[in-house]
Amino acid sequence: MRNEQSQGYIKVFIAGLLWGTIGIWATLLGRMGMGSMMTAFFRLLTATVLLFFILIVKGKGFRLFKISKKGLISCILIGFLSQALYNYFYMYAVQTTGMSVAAVLLYTSPIFVAILSRMILKENMTKNKIIAIAVNIVGCVLTVTGGSFAGANINMTGIIMGVLAGFTYGLMPILSRIGADDEEAYTSSFYGLAFGALLLFFMAHPYTGVDFEFTPQMILVLIGFGLIPSALGYIVYFGGLGQITETSKVPVFCSVENVAAAAFGFIIFHESFTALKVIGIALVFCSIVIMNTKNKASSAQNQ
Repeated sequence: MRNEQSQGYIKVFIAGLLWGTIGIWATLLGRMGMGSMMTAFFRLLTATVLLFFILIVKGKGFRLFKISKKGLISCILIGFLSQALYNYFYMYAVQTTGMSVAAVLLYTSPIFVAILSRMILKENMTKNKIIAIAVNIVGCVLTVTGGSFAGANINMTGIIMGVLAGFTYGLMPILSRIGADDEEAYTSSFYGLAFGALLLFFMAHPYTGVDFEFTPQMILVLIGFGLIPSALGYIVYFGGLGQITETSKVPVFCSVENVAAAAFGFIIFHESFTALKVIGIALVFCSIVIMNTKNKASSAQNQ
């Protein structure tokens, strides 16, 4: 059991690393003229199309498209709330408050996961978990912002949207417990991304026309975006989530996404890598260690 859970944590950690490449693909598409909402829509659409063919090959037919009623409800909620609405709220917060404030508000998500895990899933809230979540949030904020809040704006609507982004982002592991984590990881990934793409279709309005040209380079980038951090990322994530019993630990392990994003930004786009960012990265890894350090009290209960 413990070995299976360890594998689960490794998988969500790997998913975080894959999600850390999102900035690469989004930046490339932005430079090609694609706006943020269109980027979010075409990312989910491309991932859905790729997963459709992956499921047919993997299941040798349509076997992997079968899903239970609970699993389908779970995937609909994930798609609508943790994919489509999360993207909308976060993009709105970035536009009205600035990237740094939006990032801080987004990384309140572990708090929401911890509270909801306690209220809904009846998970224990240990001292180590509280410390790990606090350290993790500080680490994520420093990793993303480097301690700089230049260009930040205090916009109440934007702040509310930023908090909602953190809430909807944090809902994913909770909503998965309804049924998605009982399904094949491939199946949950397909339906979650498909329903997210469906709602974003009506939010991004691609049917009214686009103000960019689909070049061969853009199509290749979209395929990479849809495959690596999207299709593969969620397959690995749902595969790991099904092996983990403590949902409140998941966002801490996934937060390695920010470390990977900062590293890729520095290596590929020559973004600044300040001392505060290094401290932030160290804090993220420290929070993972703290989260895996058992309290004496909880250890005694388990014996």
